[in-house]
Amino acid sequence: MPGPALDDLLAAAGVDPRSGVQVVAADRLASIPFDPGLPLILLRSTAGDALAGELDGLVSSGDSEPASVLPGRHREPGSARLLARLYPEGHRARRIPDGSELLVEALTDAALVANDWYVPPLQAVENLGSPHGMAAISARLRAPDGCPWDRKQTHASLRPFVLEEAYETVDAIERGGAADLAEELGDLFLQIVLHAQLAAEEGSFDLVDVYRTLGAKIVRRHPHVFGDVEANSAEQVLRNWESIKARERSDAGREPSAFAGIARALPALPASREIQERASSMGWDWEAIEGVWEKVREELDELHAEGDAAGDQGRDARLHELGDLLFAVVNLARWMKLDPEEALRAANRRWIERYARVEALANRRGLDLAELDLVGKDELWDAVKHGEQD
Repeated sequence: MPGPALDDLLAAAGVDPRSGVQVVAADRLASIPFDPGLPLILLRSTAGDALAGELDGLVSSGDSEPASVLPGRHREPGSARLLARLYPEGHRARRIPDGSELLVEALTDAALVANDWYVPPLQAVENLGSPHGMAAISARLRAPDGCPWDRKQTHASLRPFVLEEAYETVDAIERGGAADLAEELGDLFLQIVLHAQLAAEEGSFDLVDVYRTLGAKIVRRHPHVFGDVEANSAEQVLRNWESIKARERSDAGREPSAFAGIARALPALPASREIQERASSMGWDWEAIEGVWEKVREELDELHAEGDAAGDQGRDARLHELGDLLFAVVNLARWMKLDPEEALRAANRRWIERYARVEALANRRGLDLAELDLVGKDELWDAVKHGEQD
């Protein structure tokens, strides 16, 4: 049971410990996974504090090492900045024992370590900086009096949004804007939360299962980090990864094929790259890139040889050879350590941007682009391309 000093502290804060409470030394705040959804008592940092023994070392002393910063909350070090990020503007902290209040955003590290403070908990849907906040918001949206659109969603109906948000995240990565990327990652995470909420309502799984399954899988597949296996190169890590996945499929009684786990909904280019990376990890690969170049030339010649044969049989043959050529080009990209999906997206983007400059050039010259013949269009295209090189 808590001793008198902690009893007095809880009484001064007006907190019933049976409902949950967090007690943390102010200078250790950044290293503790506390949650704003529970009452928070911050202790001043004083060597030999009377509560040090009762709190099992959570209170820092003058002899203690500096606390590490909790991963995930380490962008801006400092207890005061962390509080300002986790609590909404206008939230008040109360000094113990005099009861004077200060806005959380006005607190400083110096004030935190010089006094004891009580920070009241947030309501679940206000707890925006916590892993629990979005789950609460999702549950509220799905409540009987929640959002009609959210209430009618199913795992199947949400599928397009998962893909859409994933591609918008990739787009944000390519644009390079940090704020955009943070927003798009949030939109993508919302899809995870919504699917977990649906599953929780069905009684099949919830976010705890998502977190635990993911964490266990990553630890299990990185024995060179969390175990005693050695891996000194990315290629060796990949081989270990595929070997572990194969054992997992076998243990689970699933199809033992090394390619059984490739998602059917994965776009063709990344799926092709995944197939060839897996094949390479099992020793199915060329000895040198020259063999890959030769394969590309071979497939291009075979496609060219099909010519313009009429009918369904000719179309099917061309489709077959075109697929083989694309597969070989993806393998060439893998050997060059390039992402074919990224390369093609960049080519698409360049073409669109160049065409916009062609339109602008035609407008400056008083030309109707739609009325120009191919020679005239090529002249504009070459002029724009030459300008890019200059």
